[in-house]
Amino acid sequence: MTATLRRRADNALLRWQARLDSPWADRVLPWAAATALFVVLALLALARQRSVDAPAQLATALQSTWLLGDGGTDLTVDGGVHVLARHLSLALAPLGLVTRVLSRTTTLLVVQAAGLAVAVVPLWRLARRVATLRVGAAATLVLAYACYPAVHGVNLSGFHVEALALPLLLLGAWAGFEGRNVLLGAAMAGVLLLRADLGLAVAGLGLVLALNDRRRSGVACIGAGLTWTAVATLVVQPLLDAGNVHVSPYAAFGDSPLSVLVGMVGDPGEVAGQLVADRNMDLLVVLLGPLLFLPVLVPRFLAGIVPIGLASLVAAGPDDLLLTGRTVPLTAFLFLATTFALHRLGRLGVERVTVDRRLLIALALASVVFFIQAGTASPLRRPWDWGGRDLADQARVAAAEVPDPEDTVRAAVTVLPLVAERAGVWRWDPGDRPDPRAAGREVDVVIVDEAVLDGWSVLDRRLLADGLVAEGFDPVFSEEGVTVYRRSGSP
Repeated sequence: MTATLRRRADNALLRWQARLDSPWADRVLPWAAATALFVVLALLALARQRSVDAPAQLATALQSTWLLGDGGTDLTVDGGVHVLARHLSLALAPLGLVTRVLSRTTTLLVVQAAGLAVAVVPLWRLARRVATLRVGAAATLVLAYACYPAVHGVNLSGFHVEALALPLLLLGAWAGFEGRNVLLGAAMAGVLLLRADLGLAVAGLGLVLALNDRRRSGVACIGAGLTWTAVATLVVQPLLDAGNVHVSPYAAFGDSPLSVLVGMVGDPGEVAGQLVADRNMDLLVVLLGPLLFLPVLVPRFLAGIVPIGLASLVAAGPDDLLLTGRTVPLTAFLFLATTFALHRLGRLGVERVTVDRRLLIALALASVVFFIQAGTASPLRRPWDWGGRDLADQARVAAAEVPDPEDTVRAAVTVLPLVAERAGVWRWDPGDRPDPRAAGREVDVVIVDEAVLDGWSVLDRRLLADGLVAEGFDPVFSEEGVTVYRRSGSP
């Protein structure tokens, strides 16, 4: 009886696979999956933002696009740093123009969700046309991508312009293997416009192509990527800001691009120590675990991760890299490698490669388990409760309406994205002790939120309030622990 049921199930599965292994399915299924994923990602990001739970990184993106769209000739942030000096994100300019007429926050979050979701389409084409996987394996890859913790981490941690590089890198990989050099060049040009350091990702993709019998297009990508990154970091960015703010994450190795390079080459032990730091080991587990560590089986396809991966993992930064844009190019190369790992582990039939069903089930289960455990949109975080506003959230929204558009503002991180669309805005880091002089320096308005004053005593809070008054500020708004101070004499 059991054997009979199993044969029937196998036969039904084979019939469905035969129906789906057809051109119409390749045209419809990836776009349907991308649309569904876009809806989910966009709703999650917008709900998180409406809950006044957006990270400070979103404030940086909002201010940058505001300056490029509405800020006139003054394009400086953080007390004089040019808006393009850090990453040379030229793609922010058209986004700034678009958001002159559309809601800036909503537009940025929706564009990012669309970029992350549409990556499903080139991933499907890689799986079906290049790796010649059957529809079941391709669908499992799409499921793994939709559950991938790094994708949700980027989606829910503000706006990262480099997120738009993910579909372009996968599209470039597909175009390169298919011999579509014009499309490959267009995709790589798009990547280079997003960030200067993404030239390393373009060079990495070129390395993958060169190692897999696409030498001409591979060498072209390597040359273009390395040249762009070198010119941007050694010439353009220093001209925009003499302080070389873009090299600050590598301060342990030097204070200029050349000294950083020399320092890394001359001290490989320090580089190795940075690479095996706890945060990087934790990140590698979260990146490779959902994919069953399959990418390591195909080093020729994983080689592209080395240039950008080395730069990302050695750089100083937050402990949780899953919530940064640094994982975007890593994600692209890991899924590229996973696709060809499944091809290698499969059995070649007449037209398609058949992958063992047990391996696909294990991959799907690993993806779901890691999503539940490490995903920022995990059911354990109750995302269905996002989108509401409690009294404190309503007070933060009301406080953000107090400053005039011309006011310079220093605000707590909980309010920062709400007041970011102006020329002068700074994040207020309260520290361990009250420092009213630093809080009020060179600004018209200070917004204090007691929710970020963990560890402060009642006396510390009183010292801050009295100190701001002594510095010439008057409290003009106070609700639910959120207080707005305006400098006396400001309009």
